[in-house]
Amino acid sequence: MTETVASASTNRLEGAVSAFALPFEGGRLLLRERRLWSLALVSLLLSLVAFTAAIGFVIAYASEIHTAVTAWMPVVEATRWYTWIWVGPAKLGLLAFGALLFVAVAGVCLVLAYVAASLLASPFNDALALRVEQIVTGGAIDETGSGVLETLREGGRALREELRRFAFFLGVVGPLTAIGVLVPGAQILTGPAIIGFTLLFLPLDYASYTLDRRRVSFADKRRWVWSRAPTMLGFGSAAFLTCLVPGLNFVAMPLLVVGGTLLALRFAPAKARPQAAQ
Repeated sequence: MTETVASASTNRLEGAVSAFALPFEGGRLLLRERRLWSLALVSLLLSLVAFTAAIGFVIAYASEIHTAVTAWMPVVEATRWYTWIWVGPAKLGLLAFGALLFVAVAGVCLVLAYVAASLLASPFNDALALRVEQIVTGGAIDETGSGVLETLREGGRALREELRRFAFFLGVVGPLTAIGVLVPGAQILTGPAIIGFTLLFLPLDYASYTLDRRRVSFADKRRWVWSRAPTMLGFGSAAFLTCLVPGLNFVAMPLLVVGGTLLALRFAPAKARPQAAQ
């Protein structure tokens, strides 16, 4: 029994580490395959627009955001000179934690901007994911036909599914944000909840281009993400860092589309595997 538990823990850790590397593996694939560049360019340009808009918002409202995420924190004051022995570290700890919360909220703002930009880029992201699959596997599971009409239809489907994911993201993050703003002290719970949900949403969003072509339902995709939570958190953590790290955030969307395609191919749910699609 102990060996079984240890083996399961090792497999979960290996899955998380493997998934964490996928956006960066996707970056190497993008650099190597010129066939991807034209489609990735659209995502790249929209990444720049999303990044600029989100950073502008965070800078403009930095004071308000910091106040909102730290309003619950107690005010620690030294009443005697010797109380600085514990008041000093407490102040530094609260300051550092407040800064961490601010960075986390800034990251969520960036993710929200990229998800919104994905609405415009969804047909191109879908085509990019398809081309990545063709390169990696030598083919692709594609249940659609060919021709201009089918291309337009698939573009509309990609846009519709992206809109559904965007609404799902807002439907969870919106109420949590409202509770954090309106209920004093709720930030200590809603903040981690928003971050955790975002880390699980990112793999759902960027693996969906490949899974949607296999006609995996939205409910099945959510169950797939939850059933492989350690793996998804690994990918989501790397994706979140990609949105935050200067330089990488300029190219976040194409990196995550390619990485999400690799995620869907390597950890596909049962309904998306070749034998299930036939």
